[in-house]
Amino acid sequence: MKKGIFFVVLIMVFLASACGATPTSLPVVQATQASPTASAKPVEVTWLVRSSNAEQDWENKDAIPGFEAQNPNIKINLVVVSSDDFDTKMQTMIAGGAPPDVWSLWGGSGFADYVKLGLVADLTSFIEKDKVDLSDFIPDLLNIYQVNGKQMGLPFSVVGSGIFYNQDLFNKYGVTYPPTSWDDTSWTYAKFLDMCKALTHVTGDSLTDVYGCNMGFSLNDSFAWMYSKDIYPDSAYLTGFADTAYLDDPLILQAFQDRQDIVWKYHYMPDPATVTAFGSGDLFKMQKVAMQISDGWGWIQYSGVKDFNWAVGALPYGAPGRFSPTFTDPWMMSSKSSHPQEAWQFLKYLISPDVQKSWSRVTFSPPVRKSLLGDWYKSFSGMPPDQVKEVFEGSIKYGKESPSHLLVHFDQLNQVVSEALDPILNKKATAAGTLPAANQKLIETLHEIRSENQK
Repeated sequence: MKKGIFFVVLIMVFLASACGATPTSLPVVQATQASPTASAKPVEVTWLVRSSNAEQDWENKDAIPGFEAQNPNIKINLVVVSSDDFDTKMQTMIAGGAPPDVWSLWGGSGFADYVKLGLVADLTSFIEKDKVDLSDFIPDLLNIYQVNGKQMGLPFSVVGSGIFYNQDLFNKYGVTYPPTSWDDTSWTYAKFLDMCKALTHVTGDSLTDVYGCNMGFSLNDSFAWMYSKDIYPDSAYLTGFADTAYLDDPLILQAFQDRQDIVWKYHYMPDPATVTAFGSGDLFKMQKVAMQISDGWGWIQYSGVKDFNWAVGALPYGAPGRFSPTFTDPWMMSSKSSHPQEAWQFLKYLISPDVQKSWSRVTFSPPVRKSLLGDWYKSFSGMPPDQVKEVFEGSIKYGKESPSHLLVHFDQLNQVVSEALDPILNKKATAAGTLPAANQKLIETLHEIRSENQK
């Protein structure tokens, strides 16, 4: 189901809770703190999660048994659905009068979408009542999920971005590793291109060909960010809305023209036809590319790689002031929960140090608690812990939270940008010849989204 349809349905269901929101800010919905049930029958708390073998193993064998042992009056109803079907399942549960009690950003919808519709409970009073100490969390991560000073979500996982590289190929071709310091301003895109050239060895044999790099960002915006320019104004990340966009900015034009050139001019990255010839699979895992510029999911995706040694470096500077996307996942609680106190008890358990530690151990996901990072830094055999620390903390220092989490209807905006980029990425047009006109369409879409959410 398209998210536009999803939100039309949810607006009808939650009209009463959303109608009090101002058009330029996100609403805060306070859940009522009910007393724990005195009934002998356990209260059921519904936990909506995405389908992932490692995560399901952790949920069923660790998280749920541990919580239920501590809280025999509460049973966890685990509902598992694929990311593609997450929004549909959410809409179905809400329309049926039984919304999930606890969930995260596992589908196409972002935090701003859920908050705008009044689906997310304000956790502030729960935190204050139970005197939950949040000082152990990485600074600033808590602020991401605050609205008008109210804590609307509590983070449990964060990844930055970086260059994931094959150390064996670097050693084979005598190339120096990328730096782990994000403060190294000499690490420029021009030097990155030189590195790609030295690592590219293509003769036309799909079995032996190796390319210097692959640009594996999950968001189009990330390329612009590497050149120090955002597509949207900073205010959009606070309100969820924007009235202007910057696809026509010279630095953004350069970013996407460089993205075209690295494939079609320099041939340091495989073109779409070559990717198809390599067959399905992750090009980095297949050792078809020496470097994978990627969101921080690589820490998780490549944790099980045994065929070669790999490590992580900082992103290069496309322009002074470059920054990169971070993806901070929060646990949220439903504002319409029938058992808010029990749901809060479970959410509080999920962000506790012991549970965070077990989650990180199973998934290799970076923890959000400072006290747990030391052990995580030791999890990767290809890098000394101090280098893991430097590259990870640098990605957070120079990071900015993903617009997919904080902009209302980001999927619609991303579709406009993707359509504009398609002829650039396939060498049918230049960035300068395409993006200025696309910027006007993007601005019109921003206005439509704001208008629809003011009704």
